[in-house]
Amino acid sequence: MARRLHRQRTSLQELYKLYQCLQVLPKLRESLQSQKCALLEALFAAPLQELEADFSKFLQMVESTLDFEAVQQGDFLVKPEFDEELGNLHEELETVKSECESLLRQAAKDLSLEAGKTIKLESSKELGYYFRVTRKEEPALRGRKGYTTIDTKQNGVRFRNGSLASANSRFLEARSAYDKAQEGIAKSIVEIAAGYWEPLQQLSEVVSHLDVLVGFAVAAVSASGKPYVRPTMRPQGSGVIHMTNLRHPLVEAQENVLFIPNDVELRKGSSSCYIITGPNMGGKSTYIRSVALAVLMAQVGSFVPCDSAEVSVVDAILTRIGAGDQQLKGVSTFMAEMLESAHILRNATADSLVVIDELGRGTSTYDGFGLAWAISEHIAKELNAFCLFATHFHELTELASELPCVRNVHVTADVRDGNFTLLYKIKPGACSQSFGLEVAKLADFPEHVVKEARQVLAQFEGTNEEVTPMED
Repeated sequence: MARRLHRQRTSLQELYKLYQCLQVLPKLRESLQSQKCALLEALFAAPLQELEADFSKFLQMVESTLDFEAVQQGDFLVKPEFDEELGNLHEELETVKSECESLLRQAAKDLSLEAGKTIKLESSKELGYYFRVTRKEEPALRGRKGYTTIDTKQNGVRFRNGSLASANSRFLEARSAYDKAQEGIAKSIVEIAAGYWEPLQQLSEVVSHLDVLVGFAVAAVSASGKPYVRPTMRPQGSGVIHMTNLRHPLVEAQENVLFIPNDVELRKGSSSCYIITGPNMGGKSTYIRSVALAVLMAQVGSFVPCDSAEVSVVDAILTRIGAGDQQLKGVSTFMAEMLESAHILRNATADSLVVIDELGRGTSTYDGFGLAWAISEHIAKELNAFCLFATHFHELTELASELPCVRNVHVTADVRDGNFTLLYKIKPGACSQSFGLEVAKLADFPEHVVKEARQVLAQFEGTNEEVTPMED
């Protein structure tokens, strides 16, 4: 809006909307001042009070030039008192209006209807004046000479008789002349209003800042799980990201979702890198994303969805999540993984949070594992960054025995009596299997396919060599 005002591309309607916004500034400021908070006073109330003074003459200009009675009817006109020609045209419009009201009473009598109730006089900028009856009263028009239907809609039938059509022609002519006569005046008003673009820009910044903080507050107190908490922020380099009973703010907001919270404790020197294993659909992706979101929320000034939070300021949150292929640009899934990983390795520092959700899926198992090991080792050992690395390469958990800063955690599942239940809970240690076949059963795979896959898996695990599918 400020840019449009500066370029003098606003309309009288937009100026009126700005007027309405400015009218509520005193009430907004008084509400903020009633909190008796020095910070609110400095950030919002005091700047708003200064802007009220800046806009006082703008408000006076709008009040002295716009026809507020016409505005109530959806018309944005310059006051007729502002110019002699406008005054004469306004008188003509009022005369036509009075004549049309008289014609309404005559038509009501002619059609045996009640003026203002079962038959109404209405107007629009495009059509001018017309009569309208509900569809229930439409039979009163049938077979009546001298009445012409304009259209039939859900809310009734619009029509005119000859007398109203004649009066309406005079109305449209006078209205067109009024619009033309006020063009120069409206242009002058817009030119004057353009001088207020700088305070309007300042107002936009103050209100935007307030809007963000109000949004944070609403989210914090109305979360579907439990209210958010204020994080304890630590300076950059202090080396801790510790949150208890952390939730994903978007997942928990869905209907009929009972979110299972989890803890995270990344500490430099002892547990700055998590290797996360576990079954598909077990919650690994949701977990690492919830940590990244919480760190971001804390750092921008929001409360976070957990029971307690201690967060060091990070210089970046770098992620490799999702397939990321760009087929139209000729970028495969594996190439996308490599490009994103290279970006992380080039830009991450000891004060960064790195989040990787699977790596090496787009190539052979051995190539993928080798890359996943080398990348995770470099992040943990050389960069010493905070890192959450979700993977299906269970061999990657051996990294914890080589680097003291690496900790293994896994998402759990309960397998009893042939039943497979995902628990979505993060536990210490590595997961020995991915439960891929159990997830396939949940997806309603044909039983014979699952059976053969289980046989192949057993043979592969026994020989650790490539095998061919078994025949029925």
